Amino acid sequence: MISTAKWLQVEATTKCNASCPGCGRSRGGFGTIPELVIEDLKETVFEQYLQQMPNLEAIDFCGTYGDAIAAYNIKLLTEIAKRYAKKIIVRTNGSLRNTVWWVQYANILKDHDHEVWFCLDGLADTHSIYRQGTDFDTVLANAQTFMSAGGVAVWQFIPWKHNEHQIKDCIRMSQKLGFKRFEFVRDVRKEFPFRHYQTGAELDIVTWHNDNAMSKYKKIRPIITTEYCRHLSQPSVYLNANGKISPCCFLNTGLCADRFEDLPDIAHQLENNPSAECIHHCSR
Repeated sequence: MISTAKWLQVEATTKCNASCPGCGRSRGGFGTIPELVIEDLKETVFEQYLQQMPNLEAIDFCGTYGDAIAAYNIKLLTEIAKRYAKKIIVRTNGSLRNTVWWVQYANILKDHDHEVWFCLDGLADTHSIYRQGTDFDTVLANAQTFMSAGGVAVWQFIPWKHNEHQIKDCIRMSQKLGFKRFEFVRDVRKEFPFRHYQTGAELDIVTWHNDNAMSKYKKIRPIITTEYCRHLSQPSVYLNANGKISPCCFLNTGLCADRFEDLPDIAHQLENNPSAECIHHCSR
């Protein structure tokens, strides 16, 4: 499977300045989970894995517990990634670093096929309701700086009841400012009460009324097929910040390994006995 892997998801760090309630690092947005270890992916470990993936097409700096741009060595990791993959994708809340840094990062990426996804969940009055600890104007300024310096940016939007009335305005703004495209992300889990990141008060954040996919707990039947398995539909592997690998980001904590040979056979499991995590996240 590793020799045919075309997609590598990478958690560059477990550090993040935001407190998004639906993120696994915070269990609701107020404080971090006690077992979280703050660390950055080592360049040597990153390259050791890359050398074993000869058919790699894309590297996606996404993360489960951290924001890629928060990694102290994200520039070095990006330079390494360019040598091994045709395309680089970076997903970030976009509120970190300054304009000088974003110009430098654009210069690293602009000669390579790339996309940087900036999380903008609404306009100035709604963005930070879910994207706690970040500022709309700062994210937008960083994205514009990046694009002006030759970078390719994507506007990522999570629809909620409180921002759905701004969807069309956000799409128009993304087009006017030169974003490559506008992407919806609707797979936000609500396993814990959403809380305010400073006070701990419970938040009344309601899902987008047009989206049934956000209510995964309402599934009628736990069936998983290759089509809905991220690991199999797009042959991929996930590398977390402590240098361990797993089939995908959903299995980041449950099925990690130090060697590719020790990864579970997900295709076999889907046929015989799917893991609880697979059923929870990817069944239809």
